[in-house]
Amino acid sequence: MLVKVLQNLLSEAIPIRDIRTIVQTMAEYTGKSQDPDILTAAVRIALRRLIVQEINGSAPELPVITLVPELEQMLHKTMQASGGESTGIEPGLAERLQSSLAEATQQQELQGEPAVLLTSGVLRATLAKFVKNTIPTLRVLSYQEVPDEKQIRIVNAVGNN
Repeated sequence: MLVKVLQNLLSEAIPIRDIRTIVQTMAEYTGKSQDPDILTAAVRIALRRLIVQEINGSAPELPVITLVPELEQMLHKTMQASGGESTGIEPGLAERLQSSLAEATQQQELQGEPAVLLTSGVLRATLAKFVKNTIPTLRVLSYQEVPDEKQIRIVNAVGNN
């Protein structure tokens, strides 16, 4: 189980140098779930300061890309209808979403800022897998992974078209 969680973290470029926090979090959550994806999500939340520092340094503000609320709700409903499994979304929508996220990522990078997609915990892993190979510089975070002291600045809301 530990190996799978570490693999999940490394596959998303999450540093694993804070092994104490990783092991403590897993020990705390293993009684509640044996699912490596749920354990990985719990570890990511425990490592949120480290994750955001890796992305944005010590800047007090984190520029983020979000999904428009209607799109996020639709994706939530799709996941709920499939029992939480990541199912395919309509190909035309997937293509438009991919294109919009790529464009937003490019805009962020041209401004010298990190490209971060901020979404709900339910959608985070699915969206991270969705963009991993096509937009490798886009980091996907859940709201729970942003430290409390970090200001969020929404720079783009994707999904209007």
